[in-house]
Amino acid sequence: MNIFVVEDERWALAELAELMKSYEPDHRIYVFETGDDALSAAGNIHPHLVITDINMPGIDGLELIEHLHRMDPAIKSMILSVHDQFEYARQGMKFGVFDYLLKPVKKDALYKAVDQAIGHITSDSKRSEEWLNGSIAQMLLTADTPDYDVLRSVNRAAYFIILLHLDTESSAVKGWKDTWIHARDLKKRFAAAYCAEEEVVCVDLDSRTRVLLIPVVDAARTDSVKQNAASLFQQLQLLPVPAHVGYEVKPETATLYARFSELKQRMDEHISFGMPTFLEPGVNRPDADLSGLWDKVRLMEAQYKKGDMLKAQAVLRQLLAELERKQISRRQLKLFIHDMLYSLKYSLYAAKNGMVILNDLQEDTAMLNGTAGYEQLLEWLHDKIVHLYCGAEPKDLNPKGLIPVLLQLIHSNYRENISLQQFAADHHVSLGYLSRMFKSQTGTTFSEYVTGYRIRKAKELLSGGVERLQEVSLLVGYEDSKHFSMLFKKIVGESPIAYARRNAAKQTLTNRKNHPL
Repeated sequence: MNIFVVEDERWALAELAELMKSYEPDHRIYVFETGDDALSAAGNIHPHLVITDINMPGIDGLELIEHLHRMDPAIKSMILSVHDQFEYARQGMKFGVFDYLLKPVKKDALYKAVDQAIGHITSDSKRSEEWLNGSIAQMLLTADTPDYDVLRSVNRAAYFIILLHLDTESSAVKGWKDTWIHARDLKKRFAAAYCAEEEVVCVDLDSRTRVLLIPVVDAARTDSVKQNAASLFQQLQLLPVPAHVGYEVKPETATLYARFSELKQRMDEHISFGMPTFLEPGVNRPDADLSGLWDKVRLMEAQYKKGDMLKAQAVLRQLLAELERKQISRRQLKLFIHDMLYSLKYSLYAAKNGMVILNDLQEDTAMLNGTAGYEQLLEWLHDKIVHLYCGAEPKDLNPKGLIPVLLQLIHSNYRENISLQQFAADHHVSLGYLSRMFKSQTGTTFSEYVTGYRIRKAKELLSGGVERLQEVSLLVGYEDSKHFSMLFKKIVGESPIAYARRNAAKQTLTNRKNHPL
């Protein structure tokens, strides 16, 4: 914070300045020989604490305090005087005087009074900032403006609005607080080039959505803000999850709600799936042409119907690789996945029943909001489609058709003991033939597939913060934690504990890398 020291006696001012050096660099100390000089400087440098003598030529200490109080009632003041007069203290109390110290001021008494004042200012500032940020968040999300002069002033001011959004929740990063991108650093970054730090607003609308409001000082600085935002975007790509940056200019004639709503809508429509996006004002990306992908959907459908899981998953992987190459938006991806699942359901239900109930075809694609990328999407879609095709009646299934049913059984009951022999007997098929068919359609044996699926789930648990080995072991179907640990190390290449520690260390390193913005 900014601390003004005002004293007309040079030797006393020099002594105070020397004592106050202990508060640097956390605080900025400004010294003045007259109240007029201090008042003039306050027009450019906002003081938070003023330590002033009473008797000075020109504007005396009380007059200076009164003027500053009119500028900002939050400014705290401390009076220095050789006179122990209650009237000085009484008058000063009206204008936010925090303490009254007699000259010559003892070092310990000065430090104690200054420390208490800084504590009060910090506490008051935090409460004020929290109230202001909460009110501004309300103004960004609703058309209502609270009935306060400061908020009406904010709504009428011109701002650069910068929207920062983390694309997905994950075990590693659940929100901005888990990253090295701190609100204070962002405020300093933009304030350094455009305005005072106190004038920059940084609001978290939720754990993953952060908004910066930077006052428009002059139109010529628009390019500078854009360059700074673009530079920030490059740094955000170091995060382990996609982060998106969009910005807009709010003129004085527009409300915060109206202009932010436009920016938020553009981001919802145009951010890429699984990769970072930088959105500039007025720049909208056209939807990619996906019509040529439906041939792959039909080929994939045929393979799933036949129970050729390995070939079907390979086609699905090719399909998603093409979507990734086109860098489609999350919105367009949701529409395509919804239409694809709708089409697969329609074809399957029509073939089975000869009639289709439209309500049965609706697909919930909300899971995509929490999907980190195309590899995770591949797993989710494959499991989803396997579940779709395992619903056929056993009597209608050939051995190939039993493979989706078996996969769904594994996915739903991997914590339990699953017997391939019992499954074969229940569906009246040879155990040897079913084993060979399973390997030909999945590329792995039944036992290897179950173990691999359990280890995949264990990795998710370890990355998600479950630390106890015994707990993880039981959750994925192994009562013997030593046996589980041996299997995990054989497949992953390191023990479960080492895997968890490495992921935690990697996340800590990522958070610290390039920490200063």
